[in-house]
Amino acid sequence: MRRRLTYSALVAWLKVLLPLAALGLLSTLFLVSHKVDLESAIPFADVELEKRLRDRQITAPYFSGQTETGHNITVTSATAHPDLEDSSRIIAQQVGALLTTKDGTELTVTAQAGDMDGSFQEVILDGNVEILTSAGFTIETDEMTFSLEDARAETAGQVTAQSALGQLNAGRMALRPSGENNEIYLFFTKGVHLVYTP
Repeated sequence: MRRRLTYSALVAWLKVLLPLAALGLLSTLFLVSHKVDLESAIPFADVELEKRLRDRQITAPYFSGQTETGHNITVTSATAHPDLEDSSRIIAQQVGALLTTKDGTELTVTAQAGDMDGSFQEVILDGNVEILTSAGFTIETDEMTFSLEDARAETAGQVTAQSALGQLNAGRMALRPSGENNEIYLFFTKGVHLVYTP
């Protein structure tokens, strides 16, 4: 007479068979797997490593601070490395800066390159400098000096600004705190020309 397989007997058998099956699967991973050539897997790794060591390059650096008057400033870039001619200066590529004032106003600045002094007090932004403000201004210029110590900025030449009022052209633009509360203002000077769009 054949005995029926009870639930407890089935569980007892599975406790033995399942771990054995798992061991069999794991062993096939090592026995059947192909050998990986580590040197040919990343052919450019040595060259890239040597270049980064030689140039002392940093990827995606991040700097953040607050001025004495309470404005927050954050500066980022894609890469940064010391200047070969002056080691106290830092050259960065694809630079971005965010200024958040005490009242919540935001100014976002982007540029192709940046030149910063070693004390992180001032950065010179160069190449397609664009400033976006939460008030709706889009300002473009070629070069701008940004002081990180007291949230001041000044362009080296002409600026073009788009806003809800229309297009504004000026010979210079300055950004600086003013008034009793040290609020941040934009000042356009040297031949300001506004084409008003109702």
